[in-house]
Amino acid sequence: MADKTKREKIVPCILAAVVNNNKILMIHRTKEPYKGYWSMTGGKIEFGEHIEETAAREVFEETGLKCKVEAIKGIATEIVHNDKEAEQHFLMFIVQLRPETTELVESKEGELGWYTPKELENMKVTPSDLLMIKEFVLNDRPMKVHRIKVKREGEIYDVEEFI
Repeated sequence: MADKTKREKIVPCILAAVVNNNKILMIHRTKEPYKGYWSMTGGKIEFGEHIEETAAREVFEETGLKCKVEAIKGIATEIVHNDKEAEQHFLMFIVQLRPETTELVESKEGELGWYTPKELENMKVTPSDLLMIKEFVLNDRPMKVHRIKVKREGEIYDVEEFI
């Protein structure tokens, strides 16, 4: 079992499936985890940010694309482990987006490219990303996720938004 400090490092993040003309935008990762693999874009949810905001921000930061969120497609947990212990633990929200701009701007995160699901099967793709593309992105099943904003005044809590 991992020590307490590792157990507390569950990383909430999004995976952004940017889809255009039946192709998915992928990034060839230059850093860990999955360095050298092709993956969906994405990143960590920042404090005070909703899932959709993270998805649009991360895609823009990594690609320069402005995108419209179409749907939250699924949720998955991923635990990366070696023979002895868990090394990383991710809580991932898979979000599908449609680009509103088309000019890619590569960042230090890695090379970018558009690929069909069939092409991805012959590439070095993060194994869980390939499974999530098949399970969540290629299926037309949006997932209902609510955005809730709660205001606290002293000991009183009131829901301001339930979208």
